[in-house]
Amino acid sequence: MKLLFRDLVPDPAPALAKRPFTAGHQRMLAAGCSLLALALLLYHSLAGGTLLADSPYDSYLLQAQNWLAGRCFIQDGSRYTWLELARYRGRYYLSFPPVPSVLALPFAAAGLSLGNLREAAFALALFAGVYLCFWQAGERPAGCAFWAGFVSLGSGVFWLSSSGGVWFQAQLLNLCFVMWGILLWQRRQYPAAFFLLALAVGCRPFSALLALGLYLPALAWAVREKRFGEAARFSLPPLLVAFALGWYNLVRFGRLFEFGHRYLPEFMRAENGQFSAAYFLNNLKNILRPVTLNAALDLEFPIFDGFMFFVANPLFLLWILAMLKEARARSFAGPDAVILAGFLVSLGLLCLHRTMGGWQFGARYTVDLLPYALLFFLRRGGRLRYGLFACWLLAAGVLLNLYGAVYMLGM
Repeated sequence: MKLLFRDLVPDPAPALAKRPFTAGHQRMLAAGCSLLALALLLYHSLAGGTLLADSPYDSYLLQAQNWLAGRCFIQDGSRYTWLELARYRGRYYLSFPPVPSVLALPFAAAGLSLGNLREAAFALALFAGVYLCFWQAGERPAGCAFWAGFVSLGSGVFWLSSSGGVWFQAQLLNLCFVMWGILLWQRRQYPAAFFLLALAVGCRPFSALLALGLYLPALAWAVREKRFGEAARFSLPPLLVAFALGWYNLVRFGRLFEFGHRYLPEFMRAENGQFSAAYFLNNLKNILRPVTLNAALDLEFPIFDGFMFFVANPLFLLWILAMLKEARARSFAGPDAVILAGFLVSLGLLCLHRTMGGWQFGARYTVDLLPYALLFFLRRGGRLRYGLFACWLLAAGVLLNLYGAVYMLGM
């Protein structure tokens, strides 16, 4: 365990408003973003020069185009047989929460797609968001880059960053909104923080659990201090987002919480529907399947419904080991237990889905849960020293996920 983290040392963190974004941080953030941009450029070059190409799976752009034409349904939806479109009362609808389509509106209005380039931009925004969260927590430039690189290059996030398909956009934008929301939450800028966290729910609905975990303590504090006006100010933005999402669902499907997956042919044919306890054990088994070597020392792993999630995303392994270390030192506190409980409940909910993400490298759905691990480490920002094993895990994660992204080009 000594290789995980060196001795923890206290950090006399300055007040939130006084924390400087020093020249060292500026240079490190610029260096990290430029390296990520280079990695994505090299990937798309290997893919045949696809960075500026349109993605055939950019359903969000298709929905934005139909919005501009005054429709909430997809005109001639039967033509798009390769997309996950819900069919309801003779019309076709996008079956995913609509927030990413809002960001696609300027591109639709300009007659552009650039789905892959948009996804690369989201990846850079995520890197910056993670970096700034750890900067706000008191980390040094190298530490901030460590965590941002672990998320962006050393996890399944990198493969998600490679394509502007509807599934990847939803997950990457969700992570962007969550991490920037956490940054503003750290700075006690609650109205903007909870607005962004609500937008994350409009990308991946299960993010509601994490959003509530940050919102409810803030609300309890405001009520205890009798600051009801402040509670109203930071509650209004997420409520407006929730109202808009519910209204849009009601207009299309007559249900506040129905985004359309109920009407996908895949789930209409399934005996147990989209979510069921009958799927739990098999999905859990799928994300615990190992990566092995055959007799020729060639890697073998499944490409449907995931493999061992903490191998695909070694940040989870680092978190597990850190929690064990903290438990041994009796410094595993109540907030840590809440974070772990949120992770386990979210993982359990994901395992109720009929699949664990279908065709993929790694464990795609569990990428949504990376913020739980980051929250654990953010609580210790400025006090961590990174040992050899932590750095090795980062490097191994980068190598594995770069390999995986290129490997999937041939699938």
